[in-house]
Amino acid sequence: MTIAVPADMPPDIELTQPWPLPLRRLLLEGRRDLRQGRTLQAIRRFERALELEPNIPEAHLGLALARRPGPGYRSWLEILHNALRPGLYVEIGIETGGTLRLAGPGTAVIGIDPDPRLPADGTVAPDARVFAMTSQDFFATPEAVAALPGPVDLAFIDGDHRFASVLHDFLELEARMAPDGVIAVHDTWPLDARTAASTRLTGFYSGDGWKLVPCLRALRPDLRLMTIPAAPTGLTLVTGLDPASTLLRRRFDRILAAFTPLPYGAGAGHSLALVRNDGTALDQLLAWRAMATAKSS
Repeated sequence: MTIAVPADMPPDIELTQPWPLPLRRLLLEGRRDLRQGRTLQAIRRFERALELEPNIPEAHLGLALARRPGPGYRSWLEILHNALRPGLYVEIGIETGGTLRLAGPGTAVIGIDPDPRLPADGTVAPDARVFAMTSQDFFATPEAVAALPGPVDLAFIDGDHRFASVLHDFLELEARMAPDGVIAVHDTWPLDARTAASTRLTGFYSGDGWKLVPCLRALRPDLRLMTIPAAPTGLTLVTGLDPASTLLRRRFDRILAAFTPLPYGAGAGHSLALVRNDGTALDQLLAWRAMATAKSS
């Protein structure tokens, strides 16, 4: 299938602070190279900036955009909404609501975030129900869970980026998914080991939630999953879900003990089920969903 949504245009990489002149020049020239399609030159400039100062969010973002062409994760969320037309969409980690607005007409929307920063004018997802609490509190509160009007068709995990939290969000959502539902997990293909640590060391940070992917591949071979190398830090799609499964819940502590020490290195990509960032990924996902629907009927 051909993806109708065009590839993300690299945004302006705004400077977060007045860096010293040599760094500022590298960042601005790298941004210019990126926008004009000179990818290799952009990569060299951003890498040089990080050699001079290892914690420059603009350089990390520039590298991610340069190395990972094609639709970014927001474009993929829009693609999923257009292709799946979910009746119920749940998003964990809504921040300013930029991805909530991707839900189409007819989709019931639930947003969960301990500190939502939605515009006061209500222009972002005016029909969404937003719960200002952590996902752990949400799923532990019967009154909050009761707000889900039915099985979840599409969910997006983008809250606390630590592995324990991502694993918790996944197992709680799986228990409430429709037979052909899809869970999308953000930040599952980190840029490097430093930005993928369990403890935050950098401004540009994806955390160690990526460990969910090798965890599911090892313990839940019944699931179907793929990681799309979408900028800036990947998007994993999971379907073939089993709401009746209790394995992750029963083994939660042992899973944390086994996977938390897992390092992120050059070979980690082999465990992340990477696919091409194009329409073949959507074709595969739709085929998997059809299989899940047939199995449940």
